[in-house]
Amino acid sequence: MTTLTAGKNRVEFLSSGSRIAGDLYCPDNFDSNKAYPAIVSAGPLAAVKEQAAGFYAEKLSKKGFLVLAFDYRTFGESEGQPRCYENPAYKTDDIHNAVSYLSSLNNIDSNKIAALGICASASYIGGALIGDKRIKAFASVSGYFNLHDVIAFNPLVSDEIREAMFEQSNNARQKYFETGEAIRSDLLYSAFDGKSEEQFMKDVYDYFFTRVESCWPNFSRDLTLFSVEELAKSNVLNFAPFITTPYLGVVGENAPTRYQTEQFIEAKSQGMSQIKVINGACHIQAYDLDNYVDQAVDSINDFLNEQLKG
Repeated sequence: MTTLTAGKNRVEFLSSGSRIAGDLYCPDNFDSNKAYPAIVSAGPLAAVKEQAAGFYAEKLSKKGFLVLAFDYRTFGESEGQPRCYENPAYKTDDIHNAVSYLSSLNNIDSNKIAALGICASASYIGGALIGDKRIKAFASVSGYFNLHDVIAFNPLVSDEIREAMFEQSNNARQKYFETGEAIRSDLLYSAFDGKSEEQFMKDVYDYFFTRVESCWPNFSRDLTLFSVEELAKSNVLNFAPFITTPYLGVVGENAPTRYQTEQFIEAKSQGMSQIKVINGACHIQAYDLDNYVDQAVDSINDFLNEQLKG
């Protein structure tokens, strides 16, 4: 039995046989005799729990929620092989099992569980929502729903580079099958050199290069090479018409990815959907800059209080 206290609690649960490491944040005035509404908080592609997922989890816990941030299978402190394997199907399965874990706890009202997806985790949670009705409300921040775009329509990836990526991916998959060795590489951020004047590019370099060693030592930019094949076939927008869960999409006014949330809302024809635009914010600035995150947290809090009431 998990014994919880106020603040951050280190927890573990199993997902398809792998031990998943998580941090469960409880309100400052936590009462062990009460059952609370809960949130699964899941972060950007390749990220670990100490990054945006944990940042939001801590702030939302102060609003009265129990919030779980965790390392997906093969990432951070969680088990799973090959390491740093960006597989949307695995990650959606981990979301299901995170909900199962929360539902098993005495201090959580299993009828009041929500999910927060930041960047790519909006897609992974969207995949879970096709059938998992235990999640009563869904919010995203800087949501990215069509991961196929990362490979197929990335302005940093030419046709020649894309074909080379697939060839490397195929070769790496064969090597892993034959030897058990998984080759890893900086698939997504190798083109970033910190010299761009474009705000999004500057933010990416700051977040994933400048700050990682001091802030998040468990994070790695190097993904298993055949992650590319999994990303290329992942587009939850195809399933949005079947998702009925109430939804709030939080986006930065200046985020180049804002269209992804707008497309999801347009495609999601069932259940309520709404958008919250944070004035002045870009995509990554909504991850952990207090002046933007606090606005997002207030909107998410209001949304969840409305959807989880009763």
